[in-house]
Amino acid sequence: MTEDIKTGRPGAAFRFGFIPTPDFALTAFTAFIETLRQAAEAGGGPAARSSVHWEVMGATDALIRSSCGVELKPDGPLRDPAAFDYVVVVGGSPEGFREAPARVLAYLTAAAAAGATVIGLAGGIFWLAAAGLLKDRRCSLHWHHYQTFKNNFPEAFPIIDEPFVEDRGVITCPAGPDVASLALYLMEACFGTERLMRILRNMLLDAHQPPEHPRSSQLSDYRNLADPRIRQAVFFMEQNIASPITAEEAAEAAGISARQLERLFQVFLRDSPAGYFRKLRLRHAAWLLRNTRKSITDIALECGLSDSSHFAKRYRELFGHAPGRDRQNARNQPAADDQATDFQSY
Repeated sequence: MTEDIKTGRPGAAFRFGFIPTPDFALTAFTAFIETLRQAAEAGGGPAARSSVHWEVMGATDALIRSSCGVELKPDGPLRDPAAFDYVVVVGGSPEGFREAPARVLAYLTAAAAAGATVIGLAGGIFWLAAAGLLKDRRCSLHWHHYQTFKNNFPEAFPIIDEPFVEDRGVITCPAGPDVASLALYLMEACFGTERLMRILRNMLLDAHQPPEHPRSSQLSDYRNLADPRIRQAVFFMEQNIASPITAEEAAEAAGISARQLERLFQVFLRDSPAGYFRKLRLRHAAWLLRNTRKSITDIALECGLSDSSHFAKRYRELFGHAPGRDRQNARNQPAADDQATDFQSY
């Protein structure tokens, strides 16, 4: 998050306008708006409760159906965007942008031009891109939708390992659990740390994640890597563990050339992208051997290593013993035993 985020103004009300799209993600909507309610309550007294204002707008006055079937009645039509500090479009399916009404896309553009911070949640990120608001901007995206997004909006720069991203007055957040962190982050920017702590206590939370906090990973310790391009490439590898991805595809996910990726892997990981990807697969196989009852053959297939003899050879090279040894050890130990091999150096 950068200095673009609005900061607290004594006595001011922060105004949010929500635009749920058809098939919107209910968890994203409720996580954000409930955080706003908690922020208002945490202020104490009627004046403080009025310091956060929100309303739900619709392109029409019809009920808006969420992806889970719950319907929402908008408070009214699209209002003058100058009436809001933040305009939040909450989407669902990434394909929904293809049916986005032109007037809604124009409204988002007008909101940004009027000085409002425009926020895209879940599939709403695609609506922002369709409105032209993500051109030459970074945006946070769910890894599953990365290629679809790039195919449709090659002029944007999607990031898949950060919970939310702000770039010049446009904020994007793809996942339900991360939406609450985004809302909490905004409330701290609006009202300061003291109000934030009251909100966290009311919501029974210990803390919220900053925007640069990488999402958790089971396979690697890439969160400790300082270079975001490496994190992006490794995250892409993890999410495609069974696929025969190339260095060129990993480089594209990181927004760099294959040659740059090779150089960065040598500098930071002392390995090639292909070698590192193979080790990720083998670590995943080790975890499966210790924590599931899948056969060794099925595990090899799941990790993209279809040749069993080749799998056993590579496994022995990395861990110093055959896959069967870890499977046998798993039968003699609790499933939650130490997973140090998954993260050991190489």
